[in-house]
Amino acid sequence: MKSTRWSLLVLSILLVSCAPQPAADLMPTAAEEEPVSSTDIPLVHYDPPGWFQDTVVYEIFVRSFADSDGDGIGDLRGVEEQLDYLAALSIDAIWLMPVYPSPSVHGYDVIDPFDINPEYGTLQDLQSLVSAAHERDIHVILDFVPSHVSSEHAFFQDAYRNPDSVYTDWFVWTNDAHTTYATFAGVEEMPRLNHYNPEVVDYLVEAALFWMDLDDDGDMTDGIDGFRIDNATFPPQELFIELRQALKAANPDVLLLGEAWLHNPTDLSRFFPDQFDALFDFPIYELLQGDPTSNGDGLLAGNGFPALLTSLLAESEDILPDDGFVVRFFNNHDTNRIRSEVRDNEARIRLAARLLVSLPGPIMLYYGEEIGMPGQKGGAPYYDNYRREPMDWYAGEEGEIQTTWFTPEDGWNQPSDGISVEEQEGVADSVLNEYRQLLALRADHPAMQIGSMTFLDLDASARGPLGYVLETEEETLIAVFNFGDEPSTVRIPSGEATGCSFVDLFSGLAAGPVVAEGYLVLELDPAGSVLLSCVEEAN
Repeated sequence: MKSTRWSLLVLSILLVSCAPQPAADLMPTAAEEEPVSSTDIPLVHYDPPGWFQDTVVYEIFVRSFADSDGDGIGDLRGVEEQLDYLAALSIDAIWLMPVYPSPSVHGYDVIDPFDINPEYGTLQDLQSLVSAAHERDIHVILDFVPSHVSSEHAFFQDAYRNPDSVYTDWFVWTNDAHTTYATFAGVEEMPRLNHYNPEVVDYLVEAALFWMDLDDDGDMTDGIDGFRIDNATFPPQELFIELRQALKAANPDVLLLGEAWLHNPTDLSRFFPDQFDALFDFPIYELLQGDPTSNGDGLLAGNGFPALLTSLLAESEDILPDDGFVVRFFNNHDTNRIRSEVRDNEARIRLAARLLVSLPGPIMLYYGEEIGMPGQKGGAPYYDNYRREPMDWYAGEEGEIQTTWFTPEDGWNQPSDGISVEEQEGVADSVLNEYRQLLALRADHPAMQIGSMTFLDLDASARGPLGYVLETEEETLIAVFNFGDEPSTVRIPSGEATGCSFVDLFSGLAAGPVVAEGYLVLELDPAGSVLLSCVEEAN
């Protein structure tokens, strides 16, 4: 098989729109996103871990995922028991949302960063999970919360109403009596830490190192493989520089993945290269999904201009450094789910899946995305719980591993709705099996994982299409997506590809585009897509 390269015109359109400010319960407001300060800390260059460059990450809310002991609450053993399910999905890494003791269901108000939430299990259960994951070549990423703690944390309890406490300088008090204090997102149960206190920095470093050496044998390579850093926009950059240097000294392959909910590549770039190995690509998310609290307003739902995505991807390529990764994702625990965003449009759910797997670099799935679970922010008092409903394993939402901690009558996931692993397992064209096939396809094609991306100059009959070429030395693929609501005829300059026969890797069909008058001509349905592999025909 010999691939043929296309001669391409690169589309260059200036991104002029401004994405809306995201609004999530546990996300800092614009006023709280303070600029990082300058630092005199000597900088040390670290390469990001090679294992992460093309990783498929799967985000797990442990409480909702799988229940091993029948109490209705997901736990670490439940996650371990489903590792084969994840391996069959071609998952390379799992991100566990907070597993620490906490008074809340979400866990981001941490009581003790050196312990496991007893509802989730024990430290030994986490050790077992990590060991079993590593046996399957699955890395484990732990959520890490450095900006604040729970108001039930022992140090805060000691300092509250007690100016003479040895922990006085650990927090940011706003009165002399120590009865009012700075908080995360205005939530009084989450007092902010004072990151300019070296004792606080040492404490956070010590906590991270603890999870990297779960068996306390001094070997930092058999514990947690990395950390997703919550709320990276608030703490000063000195914290993350010191944290990264300390963790890299212990294990150069440890991952620091930052949550910096910012709106353009320039703002993201200030967190590279000395603070993080990788960042979530929130600018791309916002363009594709729109406002995280509403539905139907992003490009995936058919609203907006694909040229803006082309421009934003090109801008990211130009601005973000080579020694850092961006993780593409289309939903997470703070956003509405894909199915809800595209208003239950099955074709657009599949369009999202196909686009995600064909974006080079690390990508992330949110648990249940692979079966098309719905979910959107609800009303008081449960709010984001509706985005974090129990993983649907069974048609009747009852069974051995089904979690039941949150099953309101107005929940988005209902029995026998066709959206469960059980209902989709044996259906060849189900969303679950589409994801399995797409992720296996990505694993087999380096161009989808690490290929260069060159944007196509498309001549289309409607405004919906977007296309690009993915290329490595061994392989050339061409991807075209129609985000519009109308069918579109797409003409692509064919260059030297006139001697090709085409296979659409998404469908597996050998029917390709027509080659006419120097153009490849495609007919795309609304929300349609192709991933063409060009095989040079024998003479």
